[in-house]
Amino acid sequence: MTTQLADAIRRLLAMWESGQMPEAVAAALIRRQGPARPCERWSLGNRLLLWAYGTSDARGFRQWQEVGRYVKRGARAIYILAPITRTVTVIATDPATGETTEKQEVRVIGFRPIPVFCIEDTEGAPLPEPNYTPAQLPPLFDVARAWGIDVRWAPPEAPGVYGWYAPGQNRMGLHTYDPGTFWHELAHAAHHRIRSLRPGQDPQQEIVAETCAATLAVLYGYPGRIARAREYVAAYATVPPQQAARAVLRVLHEVEQVLTLILDTAATVAWKAESGAA
Repeated sequence: MTTQLADAIRRLLAMWESGQMPEAVAAALIRRQGPARPCERWSLGNRLLLWAYGTSDARGFRQWQEVGRYVKRGARAIYILAPITRTVTVIATDPATGETTEKQEVRVIGFRPIPVFCIEDTEGAPLPEPNYTPAQLPPLFDVARAWGIDVRWAPPEAPGVYGWYAPGQNRMGLHTYDPGTFWHELAHAAHHRIRSLRPGQDPQQEIVAETCAATLAVLYGYPGRIARAREYVAAYATVPPQQAARAVLRVLHEVEQVLTLILDTAATVAWKAESGAA
């Protein structure tokens, strides 16, 4: 284990023990590259309606025609709510000076139903496959490439699920642009290359993967992962957050093995790129 890696692990565990951690940063949401679907601009309530109807896309009759698709005969519309707005003049008085000012405000005064049709009730030209790959790939992505992992980004499939790795298929699914989630799943992939992973969310494997992700966050300057990782590890170790560092000590050897494999592979990939080696 390199001195740099050992120092990063020590710093991480020290922060977990002291509770002095950087502020958490919200995970970046998945965004489609290229033209957006109309429903992506809808309100949260209307998007939840799509989920309730078991569809991922719905549009008005003419909107479907514009992309070469047509509503099937006998299909029934579902209804979303569009706001009815009105521009009003608001007069405000400054209490200190008594001066009055006027400004225009747009206010919602009600809602009207808008009929839309689910994609399953249309036929015609196929829609282009959505591309959710981020414009900038996360650090260490070359390691996933070197190991032949099929990495795909897509919208969340279930609440609270941000990523997964399927060892038997060497596939990875990511539902956030947060690099820490990628590192967590990459750690699972590395762990599997060292020894076959047990199926399901095995506590020991989850602790190893999340500790590796948090250590890489220290190395690569993504502190927002660190506090969240402490809670994650504590939950799988069934201990209070203050004892998360102690739980890691029981699997520290595996954490070191996984991190060493990831960073050694990254170094090899970089050397080959610089030297032009095959």
